[in-house]
Amino acid sequence: MRQIVLTLILALGCLAETAQAQDAKAAIRQHYAATKAYVEQQQQVEAGGDIYPVTQCFTVQVKQNLPGTGYHQEDVKLYYREEQDSDEQIYPDLLLDFATKRYNFAARTYYEEYLYDQQERVEFIYAALPDLDEGKDCELRFYFNKGELIETIVKSRPMDGGTFETVYQGKTVPAAYSDSYESRLSAAKGIMDLFKTINANREL
Repeated sequence: MRQIVLTLILALGCLAETAQAQDAKAAIRQHYAATKAYVEQQQQVEAGGDIYPVTQCFTVQVKQNLPGTGYHQEDVKLYYREEQDSDEQIYPDLLLDFATKRYNFAARTYYEEYLYDQQERVEFIYAALPDLDEGKDCELRFYFNKGELIETIVKSRPMDGGTFETVYQGKTVPAAYSDSYESRLSAAKGIMDLFKTINANREL
């Protein structure tokens, strides 16, 4: 009897944890959709030559020649929001909301997105990158709740085109993608550090 009770308690705990993760994922997707809509709207304004509204974005570009792969360019865009509780400030505090990063090595291109929550913790990472060992294009998605990983989705397709298919979806990171995961976690922190450095040194 005691064993049955313990099993039921564990099962209920797992169900509650799963429900919480699904709620967090739904909230992340809603935040992501709203942010992407804002970014797209601002890009249309810029393309039309209008000055206002001003895109709330810091932009960083790196150009260099690398040994073995030649010309290398990185474009990083940091989209921010103003602190909500700063009505009395002339210049409200800025918080990083969303970042994109596009770069190349030789002819291979990479694209990444980073979404941050109200506490400046990464809550979603998207990466599109080539898997040269497998000869495939890959899409990686990592969802976080309060800084903790709650879901990983891996999709791939042949490099010559086709439809992306899900090859993994779960709460952990497959060993084959652990290096990519750790690299993107490091990039998420580096992007936040970059934002804070620019923010602290802008002219007001």
